[in-house]
Amino acid sequence: MFNKKRLIRASLVLPTLAVLAACGDGGGSAEEAEVDMTELPEAGDFSETIDLHLSGSLTQGNIEDGNYVQERLEEEFNVNIENTHVDTWDSNEQSIMIASGDLPDTFAFTGNDMTPNELYNNGLIRPIPREMIEEYAPLYTEMLNETDDGLGWDMFKHPENDDAYLALVGIQNHTQGILWAPTLRLDWMENLGLDIPDDIEPIGEDDGYERIYRTEHSYTIEELEEILRAFSEGDPDGNGSNDTYGLMPFNDNLNWSLTLMGAFGITPEYNFEENGELTHPMISERYKDYLLTLASWYEDGLIDPEWTTLSERTAWEKFQTGAAGYFIAQRAYLAQETWTQGRAPHNVLHQDEDAKLLVTGSEIGPEGHKGQPAYTPVTLLSDDDQMFISADVTDEQLARYLQMFDFMNHSDEGVWTVYGEPGEHSDWAGEEGESTLIVRDEYTREEGDTGFWAYNFRTYPGNRVLWLNTMETNQLMEDYFAVDEVVEENAIQPHRYDLFNETDEADVMARYGAQLRTIEEEFRMNGITGVIDIENDWDDYVNTWLNNGGQELLDELEKAPLVEDILGQ
Repeated sequence: MFNKKRLIRASLVLPTLAVLAACGDGGGSAEEAEVDMTELPEAGDFSETIDLHLSGSLTQGNIEDGNYVQERLEEEFNVNIENTHVDTWDSNEQSIMIASGDLPDTFAFTGNDMTPNELYNNGLIRPIPREMIEEYAPLYTEMLNETDDGLGWDMFKHPENDDAYLALVGIQNHTQGILWAPTLRLDWMENLGLDIPDDIEPIGEDDGYERIYRTEHSYTIEELEEILRAFSEGDPDGNGSNDTYGLMPFNDNLNWSLTLMGAFGITPEYNFEENGELTHPMISERYKDYLLTLASWYEDGLIDPEWTTLSERTAWEKFQTGAAGYFIAQRAYLAQETWTQGRAPHNVLHQDEDAKLLVTGSEIGPEGHKGQPAYTPVTLLSDDDQMFISADVTDEQLARYLQMFDFMNHSDEGVWTVYGEPGEHSDWAGEEGESTLIVRDEYTREEGDTGFWAYNFRTYPGNRVLWLNTMETNQLMEDYFAVDEVVEENAIQPHRYDLFNETDEADVMARYGAQLRTIEEEFRMNGITGVIDIENDWDDYVNTWLNNGGQELLDELEKAPLVEDILGQ
């Protein structure tokens, strides 16, 4: 789900901090973050051999020493690279490295359980002077300057020195626009004689794309309810059995409901103002109205009654059998990217040769709301992914690494560090430089003997997002998902957001996040299925949420800046 890494971080932070409490050396001073540039070589001067112990965002312990990328980097930048043979996505491995202080010179742990300030205050990372960034990473500097009026220069600042940083930031251009759209079984609508928008068009001509249609039309919640009722009661598959449902939720996240919640003006996580006061969506009146709607659908038999036992994965599998007619989809699912195979809703196309899907606009709620959570809450500059430099890295090592970082992650010439040489290790799916790069089957796609992605950061500036996405995804973004008007109308952002780590929100979530989610999940499941009376039990639910850490969370959110102020709107 969106912002998943923030939830992972909150659930892991306390154990690691407890270990570090006894061994941390504490952060440094403002003077420590300063650098004498006259003592460092000029950019491009690689006359001295430098040793570096490297890892990247995708380091998962599968790297082979002497790999293709390693040897080329060593030759080009005159470095000796020590590889990281640890799965940096594994929280236990992360904790061991952090607690022992035995860290690579560079690291970007996925699901990292500590904030930059916590890592710095425990003596695990060093500051990165702005002077060095501007001298040795000019392309990264240009990206920061051009994105959101230089907002990135205000992120991850050194606590005592505004001209130094605790981490390098990535830009998530692959998440620009909106990610989700509702889909309906178009063939069922046709079988039942339901009205179909006049503007539907297939998104492609073959390979299943000719059976995925898109419309600009957005159904109201009332209109959707009637479609779901027809799917549930009208035998849309014509098998003579009452075995289909309109909606198939699942129990392990709220992805199934992102646009449905958006129709009530809320998201699962993002705070907003209600009646002039900051509130969390899970205790808002809008959320209650949403639950009451879902409960009425459940009572009327429009929702698969097995949903409380289904995970997202098992819901995909059940949808493929033709059990339900509505499912929300990411744009990558509609593009049928390789990594999405088996996921709903497009999996039904492989199961049923007569199946067709209709991709619609986000639903419109009773008060005119529509939308979905913006994948990145404030900016495409990610506050959940950072590249850190270990505390014992010297200025000379940092100067060399910044030049490698710039080349690997921001220069088009660094393409071979992620996909190998086009024409030798990979091929363009379309126009050279501006389409998907597909690694040939005979080469390892990540780490291994090729070393692809082994040292890179999770960042996608410029054309790199075109290399990453399939051509079908890029076309869907161009046609709909990343159109400015669509994004403005659909992307819901939080009212306040702690982009600069100025509050104790992370600590509060570490202490109370798990129990708050349990309270939310139990009330939602029992409310929708009619085990409890939503109206009668609402006040008790809200008080329970507030008294179990929710009020402390709201208090911290009140300290965070307004998103409109962050963006200078």
